[in-house]
Amino acid sequence: MTEERKSKIEDIVDKHKLTESELERVLSSYENSAPKKSQVFKDYFTQRTKIGIFSDCHIGQEMFDEPFFRHMVKTFKKEKVDKIYQVGDILEGMSGRDGQIYELSEIGYQNQMEKAIKMFNLLKSFQVYGIDGNHDEWYQKKANMGIIVGRELEKNVPHYTHLGQMEADVELRPDITMKLYHGRDGTAYAVSYKMQKLMESFTGGEKPNVVLSGHYHKALYMFNRNIHGLECGTMCGQTGWMRGKKIPAHKGFWIADIELGKGGIGKFAPAFYAGYK
Repeated sequence: MTEERKSKIEDIVDKHKLTESELERVLSSYENSAPKKSQVFKDYFTQRTKIGIFSDCHIGQEMFDEPFFRHMVKTFKKEKVDKIYQVGDILEGMSGRDGQIYELSEIGYQNQMEKAIKMFNLLKSFQVYGIDGNHDEWYQKKANMGIIVGRELEKNVPHYTHLGQMEADVELRPDITMKLYHGRDGTAYAVSYKMQKLMESFTGGEKPNVVLSGHYHKALYMFNRNIHGLECGTMCGQTGWMRGKKIPAHKGFWIADIELGKGGIGKFAPAFYAGYK
């Protein structure tokens, strides 16, 4: 970069009185404003690997179940999982929906992020990998703050790795892929419908061996098109808004015992740990 160009950039920053953190957020927002292909992350599994899976905490929502989250941490330790994946909607955000603010236990980005850091630090015995969901994107896009929740969490939680926004591909072996996916649309009448349509949407060349799906707050295992699919449930109890829409919330988390075979996944044994009042 030439000195002349550096000087012009400095003039622009001075003109708008941007701090370093504000400039970083503006550039980050621009960088992530256009849709991108799913990111690929290499995390080679041993022949047999046990993973913990959870999704849709919605930290900041009054129905986020902190005691159940703590129970999940104890269960992962007891069952000796090797690593953990979370599938989006870490924070509740500030949707702007009428009355939503009265359903919050933590209001605003700072309070919600501080609570998330506290909760995710309970998982310090594990490596945790995850993606952002549509609620996390509120602070980047709807609020025009440019904040990428997963990146901020990664900065403050040493054992957390941010894999991307809305979806990411994890290469378990050169010929085996697991996709993390978080939807944007509404729920369906049949619990199995969204997973079935997601599996059908993959073309042959991009079809994963495993797909972990968040967003719908449902718990489901499906095997279709040689794909092992999990709807990952939620760590948030039933809300008034969801009940009003007659949408059930399947509170719980998964542990999946995975064995890699010659041609792909040799064994996929998922167990769902449900949360009840």
